[in-house]
Amino acid sequence: MHILHVALGGCLKAPPVEYGLSEDTGGHIAYILGAATRQAQRGARVDIVTRAFDTFGPHYMTAREAFAPNGHIIRLRTQTPTYLTKAALWDEVPALTAALRDHLRKGPRPDVIHAHFADAAEVALAVGRSFDIPVVYTPHSLALDKVGGGVERRRIEAERRAIRTAAAIIVSSRDEVERQITAYDPNAMVRARRISPGVTLLPEGDAKDARALLAGGLTDMDRPMVLAIARPVAKKNLIALVRAFACDAALRDRANLVILAGQHATAEPAARRLVEDLRQAGAGMEEIFALPPAHTSHHVAGLYRLAAETRGVFVNPALFEPFGLTLLEAAQAGLPVVATRHGGPSAILRDLDHGHLIDPQDPADIARACRALIGDAAAWDRASAKARAGVGRYDWDRYALESLTLYRSLRTARPAPLRRMMAEGAA
Repeated sequence: MHILHVALGGCLKAPPVEYGLSEDTGGHIAYILGAATRQAQRGARVDIVTRAFDTFGPHYMTAREAFAPNGHIIRLRTQTPTYLTKAALWDEVPALTAALRDHLRKGPRPDVIHAHFADAAEVALAVGRSFDIPVVYTPHSLALDKVGGGVERRRIEAERRAIRTAAAIIVSSRDEVERQITAYDPNAMVRARRISPGVTLLPEGDAKDARALLAGGLTDMDRPMVLAIARPVAKKNLIALVRAFACDAALRDRANLVILAGQHATAEPAARRLVEDLRQAGAGMEEIFALPPAHTSHHVAGLYRLAAETRGVFVNPALFEPFGLTLLEAAQAGLPVVATRHGGPSAILRDLDHGHLIDPQDPADIARACRALIGDAAAWDRASAKARAGVGRYDWDRYALESLTLYRSLRTARPAPLRRMMAEGAA
């Protein structure tokens, strides 16, 4: 089977990925690479189509890059050579559609196209109609609940088209199936399939890497670490965590706060403002609050491990989190979590029971949950043990098996004469 994933936003490359290099380089890239790698290991030919740009050096202009045996990243070029944010990508959809059509005319053509986010779905659905290729859609996050201008309305309409017309929809959580998808189209539930993603093993890196990253900042690195890792965007609600820490004397007296919020040197203006807001909210806490301006994947792995070594907690205070892969990364390290009750984390914590859910708009609730784990050795031990014991149920091999089964069913869903007529009409 030949699978074509389409993901246009962010800085997508073979591992190690430079997470945080741009505002849109986040967890969806870990999802796509995890899924595609395991699908390729199961014998499928897997290509990931993304967009070429020269803003962050020549690597992201490479036309073809291997990420696994039988797996390649294909970068499409248009007349716009610079990196574009997710909001700015919409104007490139026609050019990217034409570029992907040209690529597929040269063959071979995939058996299925799997689109990630609505902009990719616009491209995938148009190309799928041209060549009679079924399209699977994974939203990752949906904009219907947001209040925005023309760009958000455009995104919502694209999401609605994708949900209504994709041959199948793969999501990660029950909330996505039962509430989010049906808000766009109640009839789409029959085509929506919940397939839990896996968790990619943490890269090499230990607490020494984290200590090196934090050197010269925190006075005592052996205090329990309250750790957050998220893109510097408002919906991740990192400011609430800083305020929770600043307003709770018991937490300040006992713990350190460490927040990884992207790569500051390459941050877009809105992200830079948010990082500055975090610094200002943490004013006066310099000896117990670290906001590293840059990091590698080894630093990330090291921070999870140092946070566990110091018997700290991982915190996801997002206003809404579609799934929550970072909660699984923390679980690998045996690190208990404090997470928003809105979205996917509620399902993860039901499965693993390795922490507490909180109201992300209540800083006092965030602080109480952190103290409940840091201040209770028995509770911390139970949560840590459950994290390690339960994280294995989130498995990319299971995801690959279930997704490949779904893809194959789509190829046989339409009668062969209809497929031939559609293909001839597109020629």
